[in-house]
Amino acid sequence: MRIDHAIWATSDLDAAAARFEREYGLTAAGGGRHEGMGTHNRIVPLGGGYLELLAIADADEAAASPLGRFVDAAIEGWMGWAVVVDDVDAVAERLGTDMTVIARAGFTARLTGVVEALGEPTLPFFLARDEGTPDPGEGAAAGGLAWVEVAGDAQRLREWLGGAGLPVRVRPGEPALLAVGAGERELR
Repeated sequence: MRIDHAIWATSDLDAAAARFEREYGLTAAGGGRHEGMGTHNRIVPLGGGYLELLAIADADEAAASPLGRFVDAAIEGWMGWAVVVDDVDAVAERLGTDMTVIARAGFTARLTGVVEALGEPTLPFFLARDEGTPDPGEGAAAGGLAWVEVAGDAQRLREWLGGAGLPVRVRPGEPALLAVGAGERELR
């Protein structure tokens, strides 16, 4: 298990990409439309994890999708985070969470815990990419996704992660993703 990506909700993908490049020297590359979700993204590869800039592409389609509804309700900023696991089915069984398939440009991944994690962003959701689906974070030299900082219940997070030790800073407070470490950069 490792931290895979952090999600930045935005109403304007181009403006968000320009902000991350201007303020942090991080360049967005690629991305696309999520099939059936009403959302689209831009990817900021970090060379071991990535940032996902996420926005609404089709409001009607988004209204029918849990992910789309969360993005539509989000304000500009950190929305959630994900960890990649070897056996997403085992995680879903342990947590009693639903499985979701997400597809973009012919690539697919299986996710679990999405509704719970986006509703309580102290928690990550879990994913496993299907065979042949590349890791969007590879190929960059930005130092990787080093850590995340969240507010919320540290014990609940430990239980949700099944005791796995990840580089997560936990502060007391209302559940939120507060900051992300990209190499030596602190992104807020």
